[in-house]
Parts: sequence; C-alpha cells; structure tokens
Amino acid sequence: MHREVAPPEVIVERRQKQRYMKKLLYIFIVILVYGCHDSHSNLGDSYVYDSRCIYKNGDKWLIPDQVLNYEYDKNYIIAYQKPDSAYFREFYIDYYKSIPDSTLWPSLEETDSLEALLDSMLEIKDCYWIIRKADCKLYGPMTETDFYRECRKMKITIMMDEKYEQPFLKSKE
Repeated sequence: MHREVAPPEVIVERRQKQRYMKKLLYIFIVILVYGCHDSHSNLGDSYVYDSRCIYKNGDKWLIPDQVLNYEYDKNYIIAYQKPDSAYFREFYIDYYKSIPDSTLWPSLEETDSLEALLDSMLEIKDCYWIIRKADCKLYGPMTETDFYRECRKMKITIMMDEKYEQPFLKSKE
C-alpha cells in the first residue's frame, strides 16, 4: 500500500484553513459567553434594561448609567452599577427632582440632598441596587457588603454572574 503525500503548498493551505476555523470558533465562543446580556432586555412587569440603565414602563428611569450586571426573578431585580463620572451630576439631580414620589433608599428625608445621594453613589464607586417589583421600591446605592446583607434580610436568592462585567471592566483599565 502506497500512501500519497500532498504537495507542501497544499499542506500549508490546509493548516491555514485549520487556524482560520479555530479563530472563528474562538470568536463564536466569546460572543456566546459574553453576549448573553443584551443591550435591551425585558425584565418582566414593565421593567426594562436598555443602554446600561434600568427603566420602569420604558420612561421611569430607576438606575442610571453604567449598569454592568443585573439579574431578576418575578419579585426582584438586582443590579451592579459603576457610575461613569460626575458629568451626570446635573442630569441625575434634575431628574430625581422631577419625581415627587421617589422611593430612593435611603429615603430623601434621610439624606441631606440629592447632591449628597449622588456624592454617595460616586463615593461608593461599585454600587449595588435592589428593585422590589411589587411596589417599584428602589434600594440603593449600596456597597457590596450592604447589598448582600439586604439580600439576606429580604430573602433574595437570585445572584448575578460576574462574567458579564469582565469585558467592560477590562476596557476601562
């Protein structure tokens, strides 16, 4: 039995095709793994994640830019946010002043002002939030420790998957 050997240029071409297919497979896996949180998602009960913000009824803005991660069930939405910069100061303050029945936690009575709330958000840097869907009650911003304490107290069992935060955080370094 004599086995025929392919010419060198054919062997090189096959290897190039194999490398190309491996690259395509790698890209597909990356997209599959990191592309699961869409830029627009329905979170149930008229809550929506869109453009790194969370809204109620498409217009009542609850958690501002940069919501990097979230998870939800029929009762709650939990979110991780990294405020982008102090640039949004006027927008946040003007917006919250326009909501007479704001359910921010801590309540506005417990804070000196909206400026203090925003300062707190920017000081925390890694902000965590909870939305109770039944009454649109918003808890946050909180530190990670306070967030997990509040989740235990409220018996929230959903957890966020950190893999969704990684691409954004790497791009900011």
